[in-house]
Parts: sequence; C-alpha cells; structure tokens
Amino acid sequence: MRNYAGPAMSSPHHPLFARMYDIVMMPSDRMGIRRQRKHLCRRAAGTVLELGVGTGLNLPHYERADSVIAIDHDLPMLQRADKRAREAIVDVHLIAADAHELPFPADTFATIVVGLSLCTIPNPDQALVEALRVVRPDGELHFLEHVRATHSERVAHFEDRIAPFWGKVAGGCRPNQDTPQIIDDAGWEISSMWQSDRGGLSQGTAIPQP
Repeated sequence: MRNYAGPAMSSPHHPLFARMYDIVMMPSDRMGIRRQRKHLCRRAAGTVLELGVGTGLNLPHYERADSVIAIDHDLPMLQRADKRAREAIVDVHLIAADAHELPFPADTFATIVVGLSLCTIPNPDQALVEALRVVRPDGELHFLEHVRATHSERVAHFEDRIAPFWGKVAGGCRPNQDTPQIIDDAGWEISSMWQSDRGGLSQGTAIPQP
C-alpha cells in the first residue's frame, strides 16, 4: 500500500542514487546478498517495522509477517519501492518517516528489521534508541549491515580509506562503521550474529537489554 504521508523530511533526498541503487546492488545480490536478505526477512514475524526500506529489495522476502510498515526519509527511494510493496505476499505500507523520530507509539511492533541501512542513517544510535522505544518488550531486532572488517586488517584499512569517497557516491554509506557496538550502546543485546569470512558484513538478532 502506498502512503507517503509523514512529517516533513529534513534529511537530503538522493534521486540519482535511487535510480542507480538496484543496478549498483545487482552484483552484490548475485554474490550472496540476496540470500542474506531472504534469511533476514523470512524470520520476521508479527507486526514488522523496516527502517530504511530504500527501493524495497527486502520486501519480496517477507513470509511470516502479519504486516510490514516500511519507512524511508527519501521519497525517490519510496517511489521505487512501490511496485515491490504491491507485489509482496504480505501486507506492506510504505511511509515517509525519519528513523530518528519514528511516528509510532511505544511498544507497537513485534519485530524491527534493518537491512543495509544503518550505515546510511546519519545517527544510527538515535535510530536504534527509537526502534527500542517502539518495539514490544519481547520483540526483536533483525539486522543485516555493513561493518568494519574484523577478520582482515587489510580489508578494514581499505574500508577506512574509501569511506569518505564512498559516502559521497553511495547515499552516505559508512562501510567502516562498528555497527555491533552501536547496537549494543543503544540498549540492545545481540543474541546471535553471523559475520562474513572477511568480517565486512554482519547479520544477527538483538533483543532489548534487561
């Protein structure tokens, strides 16, 4: 379902990046990211909130969700996601919203999903604190994110070198972000986590800290 109504967006929009995003992601998807997306989304159950839906590449992979509210601050991205939202096998609502100030009451969602977007959200710690507010006490956070490589110093240094340029051409993406630490600092407890062989990609589940 299309619903772009929402509070005024203060974050920049990236119309060119929105047009190019699926093309840019195509090689990565073929090399395994699509499989990781499927694993990320098929575990999401109940009422789901996806932060930073982008062009909707995750939407075809939801199977168990009762419904999905998928937000993004970037209207060109949401427009690209519309077709995938309409074709999803679960009920999907697209909403223009800022992850830093979620327009939902506390304890609304059973599951929060964030897939390759915490690295572009300007203040991911604030977004995760907001996610903690709107998730139910027994809810979960499912994440798939770029992280600073932990298994290869060579890869980590490469990520550090390209980060300033990459952020300019990739919608603000920070490939060297310490995402697990940010998740922990925001009040979540990581209960399980997988990292790619070189440590530059991480997927896992977190629950609210006691």
